Amino acid sequence: MTQATALPTPGEDPAEFLHRLAAALGRALPVPDALAVERHRSVGDRLAGRPGQARSLRVELPAATLTLRANGSGLSASVERVVRGVTIARRDVAVGEFLELLTVGVADVTAAAAGDAAAVARALVALGVSPPADVLRVDEADPVASLRSLAARAADLLPAAAVAVVARLAELLADTLSRIAQGSDARLAVERTAVHYLPDTLRAFAVLPRDWAATHDDGRGTAEQLLTEQLAVLLDAVTAMHDAAVRQDASALVVNGMFLRDRFAVSSLDLGD
Repeated sequence: MTQATALPTPGEDPAEFLHRLAAALGRALPVPDALAVERHRSVGDRLAGRPGQARSLRVELPAATLTLRANGSGLSASVERVVRGVTIARRDVAVGEFLELLTVGVADVTAAAAGDAAAVARALVALGVSPPADVLRVDEADPVASLRSLAARAADLLPAAAVAVVARLAELLADTLSRIAQGSDARLAVERTAVHYLPDTLRAFAVLPRDWAATHDDGRGTAEQLLTEQLAVLLDAVTAMHDAAVRQDASALVVNGMFLRDRFAVSSLDLGD
């Protein structure tokens, strides 16, 4: 399960964590009315126009209402099932479980509002779910070595079938790069695919909650199915690039690179490194 925002660090003030989380939710939620924050405003806060210390936050989601409270020196969380304004069930949960439920809830709300997994990934990044950028990064300074370990690094983040395709893509890209001279247009096309298009595609999926990615269908398929389709497009183009490199056909390499640029550079999520 992907973790929403960092857990409170030892000694972190609970009110400060609530403040951070409320700000992140304000950026992530497509329905601002879903979030309510209770604050304590001292006289000094009122005079200075400050919002005051956060005491609790409440998030109204389709499946449940989630509440997180500052409780002395710690935090307490609860989940409620609410029907027509009446609470029919309530249970206390650990903060970690609260954050996991929150991640899936934000994914559901965003998908209902925007209708695609890309919007969900952007919302989760805004919430503070960090894509495993370092794990899935292909080093621009030494892409060949980095590609050769990519599938192993992705193994815990992607479905097994996707990992197998990533391994094949990485093998083809590494061998293609080893056949092309530095500084050529053909080399640049392959490097962009290795360093940007492939890792960005994987990051956009890896940031999603795993169960959600496997089951939520936005009308075009689940996120897992869309990932499979994107990797298949990459594999076809990268195979053609590799064949062109074997034939030493630089123009064919560039043409395939332009296809991938048009297909992936515009639609890739800028999730950061």
